[in-house]
Amino acid sequence: MAGSDRDGGGRYTPSVTDADILGILERASAPVMTATEIADELPIGRSAVRKRLIDLHERGTVERKSVGARSVVWWIGDEDDDTPDFKSGFGSFAETDLEAQVEKASEEFEKGVEERQDALSGQ
Repeated sequence: MAGSDRDGGGRYTPSVTDADILGILERASAPVMTATEIADELPIGRSAVRKRLIDLHERGTVERKSVGARSVVWWIGDEDDDTPDFKSGFGSFAETDLEAQVEKASEEFEKGVEERQDALSGQ
Protein backbone atom coordinates (compact mmCIF):
# COMPACT_ATOMS: atom_id res chain seq x y z
CA MET A 1 0.00 0.00 0.00
CA ALA A 2 1.30 3.42 -0.88
CA GLY A 3 1.60 6.08 1.78
CA SER A 4 -0.73 9.08 1.98
CA ASP A 5 0.49 11.54 -0.56
CA ARG A 6 -0.40 14.24 -3.00
CA ASP A 7 0.29 13.79 -6.67
CA GLY A 8 2.25 16.25 -8.83
CA GLY A 9 -0.88 18.40 -9.27
CA GLY A 10 -1.47 18.62 -5.52
CA ARG A 11 -4.41 16.22 -5.58
CA TYR A 12 -4.82 13.84 -2.68
CA THR A 13 -3.86 10.22 -3.36
CA PRO A 14 -5.56 7.77 -0.97
CA SER A 15 -3.28 5.65 1.19
CA VAL A 16 -5.58 2.64 0.79
CA THR A 17 -6.84 1.50 -2.59
CA ASP A 18 -10.11 -0.24 -3.37
CA ALA A 19 -8.00 -3.29 -4.18
CA ASP A 20 -6.60 -3.22 -0.63
CA ILE A 21 -10.12 -3.30 0.83
CA LEU A 22 -11.30 -6.00 -1.57
CA GLY A 23 -8.18 -8.03 -0.82
CA ILE A 24 -9.04 -8.09 2.87
CA LEU A 25 -12.58 -9.26 2.08
CA GLU A 26 -11.23 -11.95 -0.27
CA ARG A 27 -8.76 -13.29 2.29
CA ALA A 28 -11.21 -13.21 5.20
CA SER A 29 -11.84 -16.48 7.00
CA ALA A 30 -15.49 -15.48 7.53
CA PRO A 31 -17.98 -14.95 4.69
CA VAL A 32 -18.69 -11.37 5.84
CA MET A 33 -16.85 -8.61 7.70
CA THR A 34 -17.74 -5.37 9.47
CA ALA A 35 -16.12 -2.04 8.61
CA THR A 36 -14.35 -2.15 11.98
CA GLU A 37 -12.83 -5.56 11.22
CA ILE A 38 -11.60 -4.28 7.86
CA ALA A 39 -10.25 -1.05 9.40
CA ASP A 40 -8.29 -3.10 11.94
CA GLU A 41 -6.16 -4.34 9.03
CA LEU A 42 -5.65 -0.95 7.37
CA PRO A 43 -3.93 2.35 8.23
CA ILE A 44 -7.24 4.24 8.02
CA GLY A 45 -10.17 4.48 10.43
CA ARG A 46 -13.54 2.78 10.50
CA SER A 47 -15.48 5.76 9.14
CA ALA A 48 -13.10 6.09 6.18
CA VAL A 49 -13.45 2.36 5.47
CA ARG A 50 -17.23 2.65 5.77
CA LYS A 51 -17.32 5.51 3.23
CA ARG A 52 -15.19 3.48 0.82
CA LEU A 53 -17.42 0.42 1.30
CA ILE A 54 -20.52 2.51 0.57
CA ASP A 55 -18.87 3.72 -2.64
CA LEU A 56 -17.96 0.15 -3.60
CA HIS A 57 -21.54 -0.90 -2.85
CA GLU A 58 -22.98 1.85 -5.05
CA ARG A 59 -20.78 0.55 -7.88
CA GLY A 60 -22.00 -3.01 -7.30
CA THR A 61 -18.62 -4.37 -6.20
CA VAL A 62 -19.59 -5.29 -2.63
CA GLU A 63 -22.85 -6.25 -0.97
CA ARG A 64 -24.12 -5.26 2.46
CA LYS A 65 -26.68 -6.33 5.04
CA SER A 66 -27.83 -4.70 8.26
CA VAL A 67 -27.63 -7.29 11.03
CA GLY A 68 -28.62 -5.20 14.01
CA ALA A 69 -29.59 -1.73 15.09
CA ARG A 70 -26.18 -0.35 14.13
CA SER A 71 -24.33 -3.28 12.59
CA VAL A 72 -23.67 -3.85 8.90
CA VAL A 73 -21.72 -6.68 7.32
CA TRP A 74 -20.01 -6.53 3.94
CA TRP A 75 -18.92 -9.08 1.36
CA ILE A 76 -17.75 -9.14 -2.23
CA GLY A 77 -20.67 -9.32 -4.65
CA ASP A 78 -20.87 -11.73 -7.56
CA GLU A 79 -20.86 -9.53 -10.64
CA ASP A 80 -21.74 -12.36 -13.03
CA ASP A 81 -24.77 -13.78 -11.25
CA ASP A 82 -27.76 -11.86 -9.89
CA THR A 83 -29.43 -15.07 -8.70
CA PRO A 84 -29.18 -15.61 -4.94
CA ASP A 85 -27.41 -18.79 -3.86
CA PHE A 86 -30.25 -20.35 -1.90
CA LYS A 87 -28.24 -23.52 -1.15
CA SER A 88 -25.63 -21.52 0.77
CA GLY A 89 -28.14 -21.18 3.62
CA PHE A 90 -28.03 -24.93 4.13
CA GLY A 91 -24.43 -24.86 5.34
CA SER A 92 -23.11 -28.40 5.37
CA PHE A 93 -25.89 -29.49 2.98
CA ALA A 94 -24.71 -27.11 0.23
CA GLU A 95 -22.54 -29.74 -1.47
CA THR A 96 -25.00 -32.64 -1.15
CA ASP A 97 -27.92 -33.92 -3.19
CA LEU A 98 -30.42 -32.34 -0.78
CA GLU A 99 -32.38 -30.77 -3.63
CA ALA A 100 -32.82 -34.15 -5.34
CA GLN A 101 -33.81 -35.81 -2.05
CA VAL A 102 -36.45 -33.14 -1.36
CA GLU A 103 -37.82 -33.49 -4.90
CA LYS A 104 -38.01 -37.30 -4.55
CA ALA A 105 -39.76 -37.04 -1.18
CA SER A 106 -42.24 -34.54 -2.64
CA GLU A 107 -43.03 -36.86 -5.58
CA GLU A 108 -43.52 -39.82 -3.22
CA PHE A 109 -45.81 -37.77 -1.02
CA GLU A 110 -47.92 -36.62 -3.99
CA LYS A 111 -48.14 -40.22 -5.28
CA GLY A 112 -49.33 -41.40 -1.85
CA VAL A 113 -51.96 -38.65 -1.71
CA GLU A 114 -53.23 -39.59 -5.19
CA GLU A 115 -53.41 -43.30 -4.22
CA ARG A 116 -55.41 -42.46 -1.08
CA GLN A 117 -57.77 -40.18 -3.03
CA ASP A 118 -58.32 -42.95 -5.60
CA ALA A 119 -58.98 -45.47 -2.81
CA LEU A 120 -61.50 -43.17 -1.14
CA SER A 121 -63.33 -42.46 -4.38
CA GLY A 122 -63.51 -46.20 -5.18
CA GLN A 123 -61.33 -46.22 -8.28
